[in-house]
Amino acid sequence: MRELSLNLSALHCRYAGICSGCIYIEKPYSEQIKLKIEVLENAWKTYLPSENMPKPEWLPVASGGLRDRAEFVVDNRSGATLFGLFSTSQQDVLDLEVCVQLSPALTKFFSEIRNFLPDVNRGTIRLRVSPSGARGVWLDFANLDVKRLLEERTQLENLRKLAFVEIGQKRKALIDRDGVLKLGDPQLQPWFETYLGEEETPVEVFTTVGGFTQPGFQANRVLVRALRSMLKDISFSRAAEFGSGSGNLTFPLAQLAREKVDAYELDELAAEGLKMGAERAGLTEKISIHVGNFQLDKNTPEFIGTDLILVDPPRSGVMGFIQSLASIDLNQRPKHFAYVSCFAESFAKDASALVDLGYKPKHVSIVDQFPQSPHFEIVSLFSLS
Repeated sequence: MRELSLNLSALHCRYAGICSGCIYIEKPYSEQIKLKIEVLENAWKTYLPSENMPKPEWLPVASGGLRDRAEFVVDNRSGATLFGLFSTSQQDVLDLEVCVQLSPALTKFFSEIRNFLPDVNRGTIRLRVSPSGARGVWLDFANLDVKRLLEERTQLENLRKLAFVEIGQKRKALIDRDGVLKLGDPQLQPWFETYLGEEETPVEVFTTVGGFTQPGFQANRVLVRALRSMLKDISFSRAAEFGSGSGNLTFPLAQLAREKVDAYELDELAAEGLKMGAERAGLTEKISIHVGNFQLDKNTPEFIGTDLILVDPPRSGVMGFIQSLASIDLNQRPKHFAYVSCFAESFAKDASALVDLGYKPKHVSIVDQFPQSPHFEIVSLFSLS
């Protein structure tokens, strides 16, 4: 197992107190830990007042420099180009020359792209660096701005020299077709990685620049390690994962399962990336990919024969999905339910539904992959016995 050298020293930033990105940065790290645990405990008490929560295992990563992808706002409405994050008032865009949350590779990219910012009223720009060092940028602008930039051409051409460019909610690739800039089909590339086994061997995760992944490689290693450590002593043949995305947790789960994993994903493009990554990792025989909205009752899969369910839902939680287990006899329900979450309130609400169905909380870890902010990642396990 590769060890991480933790750097939890105080983080100094010239924008402390005025930037909304790191509202905890002026607090000692020990106080940040206390506040985050209190958020989780208070949410738990709200929805499960009579159920004891396992003592959270705190898993720090570093005090900063963890992001290998990040989103920023570009704003030209005042006549001067502002590129950064919203101020603490949430009214103005704070122009940032540096950001202490970015990894060294992303810091360099952030500095260089400031010379190539498109002239738009306001929009969002995601920057990403891959494990190999490739650079990607996703432009989320108004349609009129995109049309004008395509016609003007020069600004986008200059940006293409710096990075691979995607544009719009459909994450279309910017391409040159016979001397004319066009929006082509999305292109899946190994922009991220996950880790297999005790040696934590890196495995490519195929996605788009604008596709969802965890924010950085270093923290993701700790997250995957926490999941593997939690599940390694559980004997399970078949698992089902909901919201599998491009495979960040699917591949470690498949390695642990004795037989197979059924991976359920709503987004077709993410499912295609999952397929590509499984082939590259040699896990196609152990992973069955299903595409559809599985929160709808008519699409609810058959859980009988499944030993473990894994979910990593958005901030809204899994909503009514857990209730699909209620129709299964207790002795035929999956024995284990692993829940990864970035939002304490929806996690606690869903945990209450699991407890009502006979599941008992066995383990809770907190991965602090968002230092200097109120946010954190929860890795938890519920079992029927």
